[in-house]
Amino acid sequence: MNDADRWILPVEPRTIRKFERYPALQTNWGFSVTFLRGLSDWCANRLSDNVETVAVAGSFGRLEGSLESDADYIMVVKDPQHPSVPTDKDVLQKGISSYGVSPPNKSGVFSQPRSKRQLMEPIGKADEKVDELGKRMLLLLESRPIYRAECFDELLDQLFGRYSEYITADQDKEFAFLANDLMRYFRYICVNYQATFWRQNEKWALRNLKLRHSRIVMYAGLLFLLGEASKHSGQNKVDTVRNHLQQTPLERLAWVYEQNHDNGFFRVLGLYNVFVSRLSDKKWREQLKDLEYEGRYNVGAFAEMKANSDAFVAELVRFIFARRGQWSERFFEYLFF
Repeated sequence: MNDADRWILPVEPRTIRKFERYPALQTNWGFSVTFLRGLSDWCANRLSDNVETVAVAGSFGRLEGSLESDADYIMVVKDPQHPSVPTDKDVLQKGISSYGVSPPNKSGVFSQPRSKRQLMEPIGKADEKVDELGKRMLLLLESRPIYRAECFDELLDQLFGRYSEYITADQDKEFAFLANDLMRYFRYICVNYQATFWRQNEKWALRNLKLRHSRIVMYAGLLFLLGEASKHSGQNKVDTVRNHLQQTPLERLAWVYEQNHDNGFFRVLGLYNVFVSRLSDKKWREQLKDLEYEGRYNVGAFAEMKANSDAFVAELVRFIFARRGQWSERFFEYLFF
C-alpha cells in the first residue's frame, strides 16, 4: 500500500454500499481507484525532488472518472522555473496516457505547476491569477493526491488554516472568508462558461450539462459542510469541515444528509447516476456535438439531461432551505449578502 491509498481507497464504506443501486457511479468509482493507484505507483520513483506533491482533480478527483474523462492534475513544486519541470510533466503525461486516459493539454492551465507560495500568498488580492485561485479551491473541493500524500496533507492544513483563522480567534465567527472565495470561484466558472460560449460552440451543450451536474456537486459538497459546521462553535466548527475534506463531494453530501436525518439523498444519487452514465455513452455524446442553441430542446439527449439537472438542483435547494432553524442565520446571510 502506498501513502496515497488512504486518499484513493474508499473513505466511507457506507457511501459505497449506497452506490450498489447506481451502477454508473459504482463502475466509475472502481475505475478511478484502479487508475489513481496505478498512476501513484508510476510516479513514485520517477519525479524529481523539485516536486512537492501531485493531486488529481476533476472527475478523477471526485472518483467518478472513466476512459472518457481527462486526468486534470495539480503539480505543486518548490520552484516553478526549475529545469526539471518539463521532464516531470512528461512523466505524468506518459503515466496518464498509458491507461488510455487523456492527459490535460500540455500548455493548458492544469499542466502549469505552482509553488505553495503562489497558492497561499495571493488569497484575497485583486490581482490574483485565475489559475492560482482555481488550483487552490480545487485542492479543497475535489482533489486526490497521487504523489507524496503527506505533503498534500500539510498543504491542505495550511490552506484551510488560512481560511479558518478568524474562527480560531473568535468562536462566534462563521466560515465567511472561505464561503466568499468558494462562491467567487463557482461564479467565475459560471461566467467563464457564458463568456466562452460562442468560441467553443461545438462543445457548449456538454459543458452546460457538466456545469449543472458535476460542478454543482463539487460546489455543494463544500458549501453544505460549511452550513453543517455553522451548528457548532470554535474548534468544533473547524473540525467539522477539516475532518471531511478527505471525502469526495458526494461523500460530504451523504454525511451532511445523514447528520440532518434527511432521507432525500437517494434523489441526489439517482439523478447524478443518470448524468454519469450518459457521459460514458458515446452515442449520447455524439448527439450533443454542434448542437444549435435554438433547437436544443428538440434533441432528446439535451432535453432529458436538462430536465435531470433541474430536478437535481431542486433537490439540493430543498435541502438547503429545510435547514432554516438548524444552520445558523449568519450562514444563510452569507449565501445572499
